[in-house]
Amino acid sequence: MTWTNKDAIAHTVTSDASLFDSGSIAANGVYSYTFATAGTYHYHCTFHTMMTGTVVVNAASSPGSGY
Repeated sequence: MTWTNKDAIAHTVTSDASLFDSGSIAANGVYSYTFATAGTYHYHCTFHTMMTGTVVVNAASSPGSGY
């Protein structure tokens, strides 16, 4: 997953469960993280704690599953 900071001020993408932390992302900066396991991941900006988000990762379907 890739986040792009489209704001004029810095932000972070910080996992609530301490799985990932982008550090400070400047304006127009990007941060990428690869989720290896299906699940629900909550994150926030450490500079602006009211800014939160959630990523839902679904398991990949196996070949021949009919989809």
